[in-house]
Amino acid sequence: MQQQIDDNLRRVYSDTVQEPLPDRFSHLLDKLRAQESEEPKDNSEQSSKDDS
Repeated sequence: MQQQIDDNLRRVYSDTVQEPLPDRFSHLLDKLRAQESEEPKDNSEQSSKDDS
């Protein structure tokens, strides 16, 4: 019985891993990447300007 449960769980997991990423997740990842590219890469430069 335990082996059958293990086999079924592996099968379901394997099927899930092979599914394509939903569009809404792809769009969310695109937005997050865009935000990262807009942020300053070096915050220490900005903080030294603010201290002046």
